[in-house]
Amino acid sequence: MAVVVCLWCQNEIPQEEGAEPEKYCPICENELDGYRTLTIGLDDPDEEEEAEEEGEVPAGGEEGLSWMEDRDLREKNETLLQFEETVERLMDDQEAAPECPMCREYMLEAGERIVSPESFRPLEHEMLGGPVLKAPFSLTVYVCPSCFNVQHVLSESDRRDMEVRLSRANLRGGGRL
Repeated sequence: MAVVVCLWCQNEIPQEEGAEPEKYCPICENELDGYRTLTIGLDDPDEEEEAEEEGEVPAGGEEGLSWMEDRDLREKNETLLQFEETVERLMDDQEAAPECPMCREYMLEAGERIVSPESFRPLEHEMLGGPVLKAPFSLTVYVCPSCFNVQHVLSESDRRDMEVRLSRANLRGGGRL
């Protein structure tokens, strides 16, 4: 009894000798002989010349274009790989990596932005008797390496200051800070 392995789901399909081979996998229902592959030659250019002399079609098709000739594509792939490796190394060094609200990728910490009293007009709350956030304060800036969305998060020290300010207002029954 012969055994055929489905290239799609990797299951073994027993075939009786003398019987016509199965055309479809009984498990995943994909064509057993319809598994199409694309071979991209990253071989020596000399081998391509030999293939052309023998009448074989080059890797890129009848036009004679091959993957080896498209240097831009290779350079872009190498640049992308270097970009991804750098992002991974930077992520490893970060303490926190929030998720991007747009694409759900992890964001890179890009720096800190200081907000001065001249560039920030706080909202005065009656219940607090003052603003929720007093300038100057700093924001941690995160950028998404996938969609390049930028997010700002209040720095850790300014978060603690805000927590203290809000908890004191609550303890005092909404009195002045």
